[in-house]
Amino acid sequence: MATSRISAAYRFAQPAGAAALLGESPAVDDRTGHVWWVDIAGRQLNRTHKESGETEAWPSPEEPGFVVLLRDGTPAIGMETGIFAFEPESSGFRKLIDQPRGGHRFNDATVGADGTLFVSTMTRDVAAGEAAIFRVDRSAALVPVTDGLTIPNGMVADLKRERFYFSDSEPRTRRIWVADLDPTDDTIGTPALFASMEGLPGRPDGAAVDASGRYWIAAVDGAALYVYTLSGEREFEVPLPVRYPTKLAFLGTNRDSLVVTSKADGQDGGKLLFVTFPHGTIRGTAQHRWRFGG
Repeated sequence: MATSRISAAYRFAQPAGAAALLGESPAVDDRTGHVWWVDIAGRQLNRTHKESGETEAWPSPEEPGFVVLLRDGTPAIGMETGIFAFEPESSGFRKLIDQPRGGHRFNDATVGADGTLFVSTMTRDVAAGEAAIFRVDRSAALVPVTDGLTIPNGMVADLKRERFYFSDSEPRTRRIWVADLDPTDDTIGTPALFASMEGLPGRPDGAAVDASGRYWIAAVDGAALYVYTLSGEREFEVPLPVRYPTKLAFLGTNRDSLVVTSKADGQDGGKLLFVTFPHGTIRGTAQHRWRFGG
């Protein structure tokens, strides 16, 4: 199957100080017009206005892996020792859930349409096979989903199609898996290989699905987004002006544009990237909010 490229226009947000060392996990707040995101290596939480591009930044007490929004819009950040709610007015972090595995930190996260949060953990020294994925149940317990990974990423809980995706960014692995997702209790079936990025530029990082169910994933070190059909065929790619894109989220009333985080590369990497397409080219899906404690 031939893979096509689609054209896009790009705009970088003005960073607060230096660009992020390792930007990750864009969380879109449609109510305020902001995008929350983290700098893992720089230990920083950022909030960028999607129209003006102006960015505010707060230091985090630990390495942050992800940020998702609670139902009231409060950002929740997965770090080394737990998941913390952040209050911008006081710059305070309040722990919601413990991360019980010593030497680990939270990495990627996704929220299903029912408000269920899925998270991954990995070792801080990136030990092979020691990473895992969990579902956060209503009692705030971490329920194991799968393990044996190294750099777990690419998570998407697609309840509409009853699918759960995840990837491993480890350079010798570079695979994406899919498993059945039970919409009644959010349990995950046995994973099967969805796609391999072996032989392609880049490694699989953060992901999202569009309105047609196509799986979009950032090719870190590949300067592109790859888009896969439901059957795992690479349908098209979106070239990007940054070498290390890390994760994407859809923007706009019709979800017809993107915001992309990236890793520093000495040029524009590490800045928040806004991507627009010709009218009618794409239609994405909205991010969901975490139903914590209920």
